[in-house]
Amino acid sequence: LISRNILATPILQNLAGQGFKVVLLCPEKKSGFFKKEFSRREIAVEAVPLKLLWRDRFLRFLSLSALRTRSLEIKRRTEMRGRGRFFSLLLSRRFFQKPLRLIDMVFSPRAPFAELLKRYRPVVVLAADLTNEFDLRLVHAARGAGVPAVGMIRSWDNLTAKGFLRVLPDAILVHNAIVKEELVRLHGVPPEKIKIIGVPHYDRYFEHTPEKTGDSKKRLGVDPEKKLLLYAPIGDRYLSNNTVDRDMVEILEEILPPAYEIFVRLPPTDNVGGLSAGRRGRVIVERPGEALGVLKATELRETDDDRLIETLAAADIVVTGPSTLCIDAAVFGKPVILVGFDGRAERSYYESVRRYFDYDHWRPVFLSGGAPLASSIGELKTLLRGYDADLTRDAAGRRVLVERECAFTDGRASERVVEVLREFIKK
Repeated sequence: LISRNILATPILQNLAGQGFKVVLLCPEKKSGFFKKEFSRREIAVEAVPLKLLWRDRFLRFLSLSALRTRSLEIKRRTEMRGRGRFFSLLLSRRFFQKPLRLIDMVFSPRAPFAELLKRYRPVVVLAADLTNEFDLRLVHAARGAGVPAVGMIRSWDNLTAKGFLRVLPDAILVHNAIVKEELVRLHGVPPEKIKIIGVPHYDRYFEHTPEKTGDSKKRLGVDPEKKLLLYAPIGDRYLSNNTVDRDMVEILEEILPPAYEIFVRLPPTDNVGGLSAGRRGRVIVERPGEALGVLKATELRETDDDRLIETLAAADIVVTGPSTLCIDAAVFGKPVILVGFDGRAERSYYESVRRYFDYDHWRPVFLSGGAPLASSIGELKTLLRGYDADLTRDAAGRRVLVERECAFTDGRASERVVEVLREFIKK
Protein backbone atom coordinates (compact mmCIF):
# COMPACT_ATOMS: atom_id res chain seq x y z
CA LEU A 1 0.00 0.00 0.00
CA ILE A 2 2.58 2.49 -1.21
CA SER A 3 -0.13 5.10 -1.83
CA ARG A 4 -0.84 5.33 1.90
CA ASN A 5 2.67 4.82 3.28
CA ILE A 6 4.49 7.19 0.93
CA LEU A 7 2.45 9.02 -1.67
CA ALA A 8 -0.44 10.22 0.48
CA THR A 9 2.07 11.79 2.85
CA PRO A 10 3.39 15.37 2.42
CA ILE A 11 6.50 14.07 0.56
CA LEU A 12 5.24 14.81 -2.96
CA GLN A 13 3.75 18.13 -1.86
CA ASN A 14 7.04 19.17 -0.25
CA LEU A 15 9.08 18.26 -3.33
CA ALA A 16 6.70 20.01 -5.71
CA GLY A 17 6.56 23.05 -3.42
CA GLN A 18 10.33 23.42 -3.59
CA GLY A 19 10.31 23.58 -7.37
CA PHE A 20 11.18 19.98 -8.20
CA LYS A 21 9.64 18.04 -11.05
CA VAL A 22 8.58 14.60 -9.83
CA VAL A 23 8.10 11.57 -12.09
CA LEU A 24 5.97 8.96 -10.36
CA LEU A 25 6.34 5.44 -11.79
CA CYS A 26 3.33 3.18 -11.23
CA PRO A 27 2.11 -0.22 -12.47
CA GLU A 28 0.27 0.01 -15.79
CA LYS A 29 -2.81 -1.68 -14.36
CA LYS A 30 -3.09 1.00 -11.63
CA SER A 31 -2.31 4.04 -13.77
CA GLY A 32 -5.88 5.37 -13.72
CA PHE A 33 -5.90 5.48 -9.92
CA PHE A 34 -2.48 7.08 -9.61
CA LYS A 35 -3.20 9.71 -12.26
CA LYS A 36 -6.49 10.59 -10.60
CA GLU A 37 -4.96 10.81 -7.12
CA PHE A 38 -1.53 12.33 -7.75
CA SER A 39 -1.12 13.83 -11.24
CA ARG A 40 -0.66 17.61 -11.35
CA ARG A 41 1.55 20.16 -13.06
CA GLU A 42 4.67 19.34 -11.01
CA ILE A 43 4.03 15.57 -10.88
CA ALA A 44 4.06 13.38 -13.97
CA VAL A 45 2.61 9.88 -13.60
CA GLU A 46 4.29 7.32 -15.87
CA ALA A 47 2.53 3.96 -16.33
CA VAL A 48 5.03 1.11 -16.43
CA PRO A 49 4.38 -2.44 -17.71
CA LEU A 50 5.60 -4.83 -15.01
CA LYS A 51 6.02 -8.58 -15.17
CA LEU A 52 8.05 -10.85 -12.92
CA LEU A 53 10.61 -13.01 -14.72
CA TRP A 54 12.17 -16.30 -13.64
CA ARG A 55 15.28 -14.36 -12.66
CA ASP A 56 13.25 -12.23 -10.23
CA ARG A 57 11.80 -15.36 -8.63
CA PHE A 58 15.19 -17.08 -8.42
CA LEU A 59 16.82 -14.03 -6.83
CA ARG A 60 13.94 -13.75 -4.37
CA PHE A 61 14.46 -17.43 -3.43
CA LEU A 62 18.15 -16.76 -2.76
CA SER A 63 17.23 -13.71 -0.69
CA LEU A 64 14.78 -15.63 1.46
CA SER A 65 17.29 -18.46 1.90
CA ALA A 66 20.08 -16.09 2.91
CA LEU A 67 18.46 -14.90 6.13
CA ARG A 68 17.80 -16.85 9.31
CA THR A 69 15.37 -15.17 11.68
CA ARG A 70 12.57 -16.43 13.89
CA SER A 71 10.08 -14.91 11.45
CA LEU A 72 11.48 -16.79 8.46
CA GLU A 73 11.81 -20.05 10.39
CA ILE A 74 8.06 -19.89 11.05
CA LYS A 75 7.30 -18.90 7.44
CA ARG A 76 9.40 -21.80 6.09
CA ARG A 77 7.25 -24.20 8.12
CA THR A 78 4.00 -22.61 6.96
CA GLU A 79 3.39 -20.57 3.80
CA MET A 80 6.81 -21.30 2.26
CA ARG A 81 6.17 -25.06 2.69
CA GLY A 82 9.73 -25.85 3.57
CA ARG A 83 11.33 -24.04 0.63
CA GLY A 84 14.80 -22.74 1.39
CA ARG A 85 15.30 -24.56 4.71
CA PHE A 86 18.37 -26.47 3.49
CA PHE A 87 19.89 -23.54 1.59
CA SER A 88 19.40 -21.22 4.57
CA LEU A 89 21.90 -23.27 6.58
CA LEU A 90 24.58 -22.29 4.08
CA LEU A 91 23.58 -18.98 2.52
CA SER A 92 22.72 -17.21 5.78
CA ARG A 93 26.39 -17.06 6.78
CA ARG A 94 27.91 -13.57 6.64
CA PHE A 95 30.57 -14.83 4.20
CA PHE A 96 27.95 -15.19 1.44
CA GLN A 97 26.44 -11.69 1.70
CA LYS A 98 28.73 -9.96 -0.78
CA PRO A 99 28.63 -12.81 -3.34
CA LEU A 100 24.81 -12.80 -3.17
CA ARG A 101 24.66 -9.08 -3.87
CA LEU A 102 27.09 -9.55 -6.74
CA ILE A 103 24.86 -12.30 -8.20
CA ASP A 104 21.88 -9.99 -7.86
CA MET A 105 23.71 -7.14 -9.59
CA VAL A 106 24.61 -9.42 -12.53
CA PHE A 107 21.30 -11.23 -12.99
CA SER A 108 18.64 -8.73 -11.88
CA PRO A 109 16.62 -7.36 -14.82
CA ARG A 110 16.77 -3.59 -15.44
CA ALA A 111 13.76 -3.24 -17.74
CA PRO A 112 11.84 -1.05 -18.12
CA PHE A 113 13.68 1.37 -15.83
CA ALA A 114 16.97 1.73 -17.66
CA GLU A 115 15.14 3.23 -20.65
CA LEU A 116 13.04 5.51 -18.43
CA LEU A 117 16.17 6.86 -16.73
CA LYS A 118 17.62 7.74 -20.13
CA ARG A 119 14.42 9.55 -21.08
CA TYR A 120 13.90 11.57 -17.89
CA ARG A 121 17.52 11.93 -16.71
CA PRO A 122 16.64 12.35 -13.01
CA VAL A 123 19.07 13.83 -10.50
CA VAL A 124 17.99 11.31 -7.82
CA VAL A 125 15.82 8.20 -7.60
CA LEU A 126 13.64 7.18 -4.63
CA ALA A 127 12.72 3.49 -4.30
CA ALA A 128 9.84 3.28 -1.86
CA ASP A 129 10.18 -0.42 -0.97
CA LEU A 130 13.60 -2.12 -1.01
CA THR A 131 12.05 -5.59 -0.70
CA ASN A 132 9.98 -5.20 -3.87
CA GLU A 133 11.40 -6.79 -7.04
CA PHE A 134 10.59 -3.81 -9.25
CA ASP A 135 12.05 -1.28 -6.81
CA LEU A 136 15.20 -3.41 -6.77
CA ARG A 137 15.33 -3.30 -10.57
CA LEU A 138 15.02 0.49 -10.39
CA VAL A 139 17.94 0.78 -7.94
CA HIS A 140 20.12 -1.47 -10.11
CA ALA A 141 19.23 0.59 -13.18
CA ALA A 142 20.01 3.84 -11.34
CA ARG A 143 23.39 2.57 -10.22
CA GLY A 144 24.18 1.48 -13.77
CA ALA A 145 23.26 4.94 -15.05
CA GLY A 146 25.26 6.76 -12.38
CA VAL A 147 22.12 8.25 -10.78
CA PRO A 148 22.06 8.48 -6.95
CA ALA A 149 19.48 6.14 -5.44
CA VAL A 150 17.74 6.46 -2.08
CA GLY A 151 15.74 3.49 -0.79
CA MET A 152 13.18 3.06 1.97
CA ILE A 153 12.37 0.17 4.28
CA ARG A 154 8.62 0.43 4.00
CA SER A 155 7.38 -1.65 6.93
CA TRP A 156 8.49 -2.93 10.32
CA ASP A 157 8.68 -6.63 9.33
CA ASN A 158 10.56 -6.23 6.03
CA LEU A 159 14.08 -6.91 7.30
CA THR A 160 13.24 -10.00 9.36
CA ALA A 161 10.49 -11.61 7.27
CA LYS A 162 11.12 -10.64 3.61
CA GLY A 163 14.66 -11.94 3.07
CA PHE A 164 18.18 -10.60 2.71
CA LEU A 165 18.52 -7.06 1.32
CA ARG A 166 19.76 -7.65 -2.22
CA VAL A 167 21.04 -4.24 -3.23
CA LEU A 168 22.44 -1.27 -1.33
CA PRO A 169 21.42 2.17 -2.60
CA ASP A 170 23.38 5.30 -1.72
CA ALA A 171 21.21 5.90 1.35
CA ILE A 172 18.54 3.89 3.18
CA LEU A 173 15.68 5.60 5.03
CA VAL A 174 14.23 3.81 8.06
CA HIS A 175 11.51 4.54 10.57
CA ASN A 176 13.45 3.99 13.77
CA ALA A 177 16.56 2.73 15.55
CA ILE A 178 15.15 -0.82 15.69
CA VAL A 179 15.15 -1.08 11.89
CA LYS A 180 18.58 0.55 11.67
CA GLU A 181 20.02 -2.05 14.05
CA GLU A 182 18.49 -4.85 11.94
CA LEU A 183 20.06 -3.42 8.79
CA VAL A 184 23.49 -3.43 10.41
CA ARG A 185 23.25 -6.75 12.26
CA LEU A 186 21.33 -8.91 9.77
CA HIS A 187 22.13 -7.28 6.43
CA GLY A 188 25.64 -5.94 6.91
CA VAL A 189 24.73 -2.38 5.94
CA PRO A 190 27.26 0.31 6.96
CA PRO A 191 25.62 2.53 9.62
CA GLU A 192 26.59 5.71 7.76
CA LYS A 193 24.27 4.72 4.88
CA ILE A 194 21.23 4.67 7.17
CA LYS A 195 19.04 7.68 7.97
CA ILE A 196 16.33 7.53 10.66
CA ILE A 197 13.44 9.70 9.47
CA GLY A 198 10.35 8.54 11.41
CA VAL A 199 7.11 7.31 9.80
CA PRO A 200 5.92 9.62 6.98
CA HIS A 201 2.30 8.48 6.95
CA TYR A 202 2.02 9.33 10.65
CA ASP A 203 2.78 13.00 9.97
CA ARG A 204 -0.92 13.69 9.53
CA TYR A 205 -1.72 11.60 12.63
CA PHE A 206 0.53 13.72 14.83
CA GLU A 207 -0.91 16.90 13.34
CA HIS A 208 -4.51 15.77 13.87
CA THR A 209 -6.57 18.26 15.87
CA PRO A 210 -9.10 16.55 18.15
CA GLU A 211 -12.72 17.56 17.69
CA LYS A 212 -15.93 16.61 19.41
CA THR A 213 -16.04 12.81 19.54
CA GLY A 214 -19.79 12.86 18.98
CA ASP A 215 -19.36 14.58 15.60
CA SER A 216 -16.84 11.96 14.47
CA LYS A 217 -19.10 9.14 15.58
CA LYS A 218 -22.02 10.57 13.63
CA ARG A 219 -19.93 10.61 10.45
CA LEU A 220 -18.92 7.00 11.12
CA GLY A 221 -22.57 6.04 11.44
CA VAL A 222 -22.11 5.26 15.14
CA ASP A 223 -24.43 6.29 17.97
CA PRO A 224 -22.68 9.36 19.47
CA GLU A 225 -24.02 8.46 22.94
CA LYS A 226 -22.33 5.06 22.90
CA LYS A 227 -18.73 3.99 23.43
CA LEU A 228 -16.88 2.60 20.43
CA LEU A 229 -14.64 -0.45 20.04
CA LEU A 230 -12.63 -0.72 16.83
CA TYR A 231 -11.82 -4.25 15.66
CA ALA A 232 -9.26 -4.93 12.93
CA PRO A 233 -9.64 -8.49 11.56
CA ILE A 234 -6.73 -10.80 10.77
CA GLY A 235 -7.92 -11.78 7.27
CA ASP A 236 -8.17 -14.95 5.19
CA ARG A 237 -4.68 -14.62 3.69
CA TYR A 238 -3.07 -15.29 7.05
CA LEU A 239 -5.36 -18.06 8.33
CA SER A 240 -6.58 -21.08 6.39
CA ASN A 241 -10.31 -21.65 6.81
CA ASN A 242 -10.54 -18.38 8.71
CA THR A 243 -13.28 -18.66 11.30
CA VAL A 244 -11.35 -16.56 13.82
CA ASP A 245 -12.56 -13.12 12.72
CA ARG A 246 -16.20 -14.18 12.57
CA ASP A 247 -15.85 -15.73 16.03
CA MET A 248 -14.13 -12.63 17.41
CA VAL A 249 -16.95 -10.32 16.35
CA GLU A 250 -19.47 -12.67 17.98
CA ILE A 251 -17.35 -12.91 21.16
CA LEU A 252 -17.02 -9.13 21.36
CA GLU A 253 -20.79 -8.78 20.97
CA GLU A 254 -21.30 -11.25 23.82
CA ILE A 255 -18.84 -9.79 26.34
CA LEU A 256 -19.04 -6.03 25.68
CA PRO A 257 -21.56 -4.05 27.74
CA PRO A 258 -24.60 -2.63 25.90
CA ALA A 259 -22.97 0.81 26.09
CA TYR A 260 -20.61 -0.18 23.24
CA GLU A 261 -20.93 -0.31 19.48
CA ILE A 262 -18.40 -2.27 17.38
CA PHE A 263 -16.75 -0.85 14.27
CA VAL A 264 -15.01 -3.48 12.12
CA ARG A 265 -12.45 -2.16 9.63
CA LEU A 266 -11.74 -4.90 7.10
CA PRO A 267 -8.15 -5.26 5.78
CA PRO A 268 -7.99 -3.33 2.49
CA THR A 269 -6.42 -6.10 0.40
CA ASP A 270 -7.93 -9.24 1.93
CA ASN A 271 -11.20 -11.11 2.30
CA VAL A 272 -12.55 -11.93 5.73
CA GLY A 273 -14.70 -15.03 5.86
CA GLY A 274 -18.14 -14.46 7.37
CA LEU A 275 -17.88 -10.66 7.38
CA SER A 276 -19.13 -8.22 4.76
CA ALA A 277 -19.65 -4.47 4.68
CA GLY A 278 -22.81 -3.16 6.26
CA ARG A 279 -24.56 -2.82 9.61
CA ARG A 280 -25.98 -5.62 11.73
CA GLY A 281 -27.31 -4.63 15.14
CA ARG A 282 -24.54 -2.78 16.95
CA VAL A 283 -21.83 -4.03 14.56
CA ILE A 284 -20.74 -1.82 11.64
CA VAL A 285 -18.41 -3.41 9.04
CA GLU A 286 -16.55 -1.19 6.59
CA ARG A 287 -14.12 -1.92 3.75
CA PRO A 288 -11.62 0.89 2.95
CA GLY A 289 -9.82 1.62 -0.29
CA GLU A 290 -10.39 1.36 -4.02
CA ALA A 291 -10.08 -2.15 -5.47
CA LEU A 292 -8.31 -1.92 -8.82
CA GLY A 293 -9.62 -4.96 -10.65
CA VAL A 294 -8.95 -7.43 -7.82
CA LEU A 295 -9.08 -6.99 -4.06
CA LYS A 296 -5.35 -7.69 -3.65
CA ALA A 297 -4.58 -4.67 -5.85
CA THR A 298 -6.51 -2.25 -3.60
CA GLU A 299 -4.93 1.14 -2.98
CA LEU A 300 -5.86 3.58 -0.23
CA ARG A 301 -6.88 7.13 -1.06
CA GLU A 302 -6.19 10.13 1.13
CA THR A 303 -9.88 10.10 2.06
CA ASP A 304 -9.44 6.51 3.32
CA ASP A 305 -6.63 7.61 5.59
CA ASP A 306 -8.80 10.53 6.78
CA ARG A 307 -11.48 7.97 7.61
CA LEU A 308 -9.01 5.86 9.58
CA ILE A 309 -7.79 8.92 11.48
CA GLU A 310 -11.37 9.80 12.36
CA THR A 311 -12.12 6.21 13.40
CA LEU A 312 -9.06 5.99 15.65
CA ALA A 313 -9.86 9.38 17.18
CA ALA A 314 -13.44 8.29 17.94
CA ALA A 315 -12.58 4.81 19.27
CA ASP A 316 -12.40 4.13 22.99
CA ILE A 317 -10.65 0.75 22.71
CA VAL A 318 -8.92 -1.02 19.79
CA VAL A 319 -8.77 -4.80 19.36
CA THR A 320 -6.60 -6.13 16.54
CA GLY A 321 -4.84 -9.13 15.12
CA PRO A 322 -1.13 -8.99 14.20
CA SER A 323 -1.29 -5.60 12.50
CA THR A 324 0.44 -2.21 12.58
CA LEU A 325 -2.93 -0.89 13.69
CA CYS A 326 -1.66 -1.46 17.23
CA ILE A 327 0.86 1.35 16.60
CA ASP A 328 -1.81 3.49 14.94
CA ALA A 329 -3.91 3.12 18.09
CA ALA A 330 -0.96 3.94 20.37
CA VAL A 331 -0.25 7.13 18.37
CA PHE A 332 -3.78 8.24 19.27
CA GLY A 333 -3.29 7.14 22.87
CA LYS A 334 -5.98 4.45 22.63
CA PRO A 335 -5.90 1.22 24.67
CA VAL A 336 -5.11 -1.67 22.33
CA ILE A 337 -5.54 -5.41 22.83
CA LEU A 338 -3.90 -8.00 20.55
CA VAL A 339 -5.87 -11.15 19.66
CA GLY A 340 -3.60 -14.13 20.39
CA PHE A 341 -6.17 -16.94 20.25
CA ASP A 342 -8.29 -18.53 17.53
CA GLY A 343 -11.78 -17.50 18.48
CA ARG A 344 -13.72 -20.61 19.46
CA ALA A 345 -11.46 -22.99 17.54
CA GLU A 346 -8.50 -25.07 18.71
CA ARG A 347 -5.67 -24.91 16.17
CA SER A 348 -2.14 -26.25 16.15
CA TYR A 349 0.62 -23.67 16.58
CA TYR A 350 1.55 -23.48 12.88
CA GLU A 351 -2.10 -23.01 11.90
CA SER A 352 -2.86 -20.53 14.66
CA VAL A 353 -2.78 -16.76 14.83
CA ARG A 354 -0.44 -17.23 17.81
CA ARG A 355 2.54 -17.91 15.54
CA TYR A 356 2.49 -14.39 14.07
CA PHE A 357 3.20 -12.83 17.45
CA ASP A 358 6.46 -14.82 17.61
CA TYR A 359 7.76 -12.95 14.55
CA ASP A 360 10.81 -10.84 15.39
CA HIS A 361 9.18 -7.46 14.87
CA TRP A 362 6.68 -8.09 17.69
CA ARG A 363 9.33 -8.35 20.40
CA PRO A 364 9.72 -4.53 20.84
CA VAL A 365 5.92 -4.22 21.03
CA PHE A 366 5.67 -6.64 23.95
CA LEU A 367 8.71 -5.15 25.67
CA SER A 368 7.02 -1.74 25.61
CA GLY A 369 4.14 -2.94 27.79
CA GLY A 370 1.74 -0.89 25.69
CA ALA A 371 -0.15 -3.63 23.82
CA PRO A 372 -1.13 -6.70 25.88
CA LEU A 373 -1.81 -10.05 24.20
CA ALA A 374 -5.09 -11.81 25.01
CA SER A 375 -4.51 -15.58 24.83
CA SER A 376 -8.07 -16.62 25.64
CA ILE A 377 -11.63 -15.33 25.85
CA GLY A 378 -11.16 -14.97 29.59
CA GLU A 379 -8.04 -12.81 29.18
CA LEU A 380 -9.80 -10.69 26.55
CA LYS A 381 -12.72 -10.16 28.92
CA THR A 382 -10.39 -9.14 31.76
CA LEU A 383 -8.46 -6.68 29.58
CA LEU A 384 -11.65 -5.12 28.19
CA ARG A 385 -13.06 -4.71 31.67
CA GLY A 386 -9.86 -3.06 32.86
CA TYR A 387 -9.69 -0.59 29.98
CA ASP A 388 -13.40 0.20 30.18
CA ALA A 389 -12.86 1.20 33.80
CA ASP A 390 -9.69 3.19 33.10
CA LEU A 391 -8.73 4.26 29.57
CA THR A 392 -5.38 5.58 30.84
CA ARG A 393 -4.27 2.12 31.92
CA ASP A 394 -0.94 1.16 30.21
CA ALA A 395 -0.65 4.70 28.81
CA ALA A 396 3.04 4.82 29.72
CA GLY A 397 3.64 1.62 27.74
CA ARG A 398 1.83 3.06 24.73
CA ARG A 399 4.06 6.13 24.86
CA VAL A 400 7.12 3.86 24.92
CA LEU A 401 5.73 1.94 21.95
CA VAL A 402 5.24 5.14 19.93
CA GLU A 403 8.70 6.41 20.88
CA ARG A 404 10.41 3.19 19.77
CA GLU A 405 8.43 2.55 16.58
CA CYS A 406 8.04 6.14 15.36
CA ALA A 407 11.34 7.70 16.55
CA PHE A 408 9.87 11.19 15.99
CA THR A 409 6.46 12.59 16.93
CA ASP A 410 6.90 16.06 15.41
CA GLY A 411 5.00 15.39 12.17
CA ARG A 412 8.10 16.13 10.09
CA ALA A 413 9.12 12.67 8.81
CA SER A 414 8.18 13.65 5.25
CA GLU A 415 10.38 16.75 5.51
CA ARG A 416 13.30 14.55 6.54
CA VAL A 417 12.79 12.38 3.44
CA VAL A 418 12.95 15.50 1.27
CA GLU A 419 16.04 16.75 3.13
CA VAL A 420 17.90 13.51 2.31
CA LEU A 421 16.89 13.77 -1.35
CA ARG A 422 18.03 17.40 -1.43
CA GLU A 423 21.46 16.38 -0.13
CA PHE A 424 21.95 14.20 -3.21
CA ILE A 425 20.51 16.86 -5.50
CA LYS A 426 23.09 19.36 -4.17
CA LYS A 427 25.90 16.89 -4.81
